[in-house]
Amino acid sequence: MGQIKLATVPVVISADASEILPVRGQSANVDAAFIAQLRSRDAEAFTVLYERYKSQIYSYLLRLSGSVEMADDLTHDTFLSAYEALPGLRADSAIYAWLYRIASNRFRDVLRRKRIISWLRIHDRRDAEDSLARDGGQDAVPERELVQTALSRLKPDYAVCLTLRLAEGFSTEETALILKASPESIRMRLCRARQMFKEAYAAAERGEIR
Repeated sequence: MGQIKLATVPVVISADASEILPVRGQSANVDAAFIAQLRSRDAEAFTVLYERYKSQIYSYLLRLSGSVEMADDLTHDTFLSAYEALPGLRADSAIYAWLYRIASNRFRDVLRRKRIISWLRIHDRRDAEDSLARDGGQDAVPERELVQTALSRLKPDYAVCLTLRLAEGFSTEETALILKASPESIRMRLCRARQMFKEAYAAAERGEIR
């Protein structure tokens, strides 16, 4: 068993660590047992958490920031914040929602602190909304720039909601859980975000905003 460190966070690599990680759809008993380990800051349990979710959290933050360097830094900050918050993790918490919430908060903190929006380079589209959920090739670069321009006009809360729902593929209920909101409020936010995005995209396409 080897050991590495995530800043001051102990991370222990175990060959069979992934076997004890709860995932979406597993029983509450498994989740509760794993969360109990996490709350005690068990190093192996934290390693399991880190290894299971680091790629997903990084990908999400890369979509939001459009910057490899920022995504790296924010992923590090997310797991450091998660480690520090482990003793307060509720026994009935959905771990994936808890981590995505921390990641979303770290991203919003950066926007507030630096007052910049460096949005995602994402995806080809058949219409403006579908561009959040499709992969594009070289021919999609101008399209990506339009998407990035349109998204930069959205408030962070709307952009985060839209990215979770359309790009990350979370359901409305899962998005609500991540953002600590009711499903109905998420539906309303998504409705408004979609409309704002389409209007901004059309304006960018006409060259009215850059």
